[in-house]
Amino acid sequence: MTSRTPHISAMAPSQPAAFETTVISTCIAHERVHWRDKDYRRCVVIEQNYFVKFDDYETLRPRVETQKYIYRYAKSDASAPRVPELLHFFESEGMGYAVMEYINLTFPPVLEKAAEKAAEALKWLSKVPAPPDHALQKLYSASVLLKHRSLATVLGQSASALTRRSRLAPLVEPVRIGDERLIFTQSDMDPSNFGVDNEGKTVLLDFGDVGLLPVSFALYTMSSSSIFTAAVAKCLDLPPCSNLKSMAVMRGYLWVVSDPTLGLDNDGNPRR
Repeated sequence: MTSRTPHISAMAPSQPAAFETTVISTCIAHERVHWRDKDYRRCVVIEQNYFVKFDDYETLRPRVETQKYIYRYAKSDASAPRVPELLHFFESEGMGYAVMEYINLTFPPVLEKAAEKAAEALKWLSKVPAPPDHALQKLYSASVLLKHRSLATVLGQSASALTRRSRLAPLVEPVRIGDERLIFTQSDMDPSNFGVDNEGKTVLLDFGDVGLLPVSFALYTMSSSSIFTAAVAKCLDLPPCSNLKSMAVMRGYLWVVSDPTLGLDNDGNPRR
């Protein structure tokens, strides 16, 4: 699934227009050939110099902004995992193209070692300060992504969701996260999102599910039953959290009602 385009590396610094045209044509050709492949992803390696991700511009843009922010912070910290440098980001006909440095990766063959490297990256990521305006905030509730206008709205919805239950449902303690700090975390705990470079340094890869979460929500992402997630959680030695039991019940309610809005409007109030 690797595409090769001669001399593209020489184009990038001096001929940006020609470079963009070549990137676009390479991505189009790649998708035309591979879009039916199992686990197909919109990304392509060019000449072992560039790694390109492409997608709907509005979908890709927040991922790019998150990666840029984390990259800048990582550059000032010698203990940070490696974050691919974004070299160029542009839009064409509604599609976004993120061109970043290509990093030769290895993936530890032993589960315990892979989990250890991922836990190492997550520990560092949780210490990255939030941007002053929280422009990158992304909040997850159980397995459902809630897209709303403000943090306060989501906190209100989470609390309301656990108190709006049928008479037959068991009593559930409200989730209290109003005073929790926000931390960066990777919500998609898949081994492919963590690599190791040639120098043995952990590499953070996909930023589509990296975002700010209240601590309880971040801990909840580690409660998955997958073998890899369980191994990472063991390495992290996570503290107990009283909210997790209620959040698990809330997840069950969401599966039953199949309503990602939780029956609430955008202001966190019950819909009439």
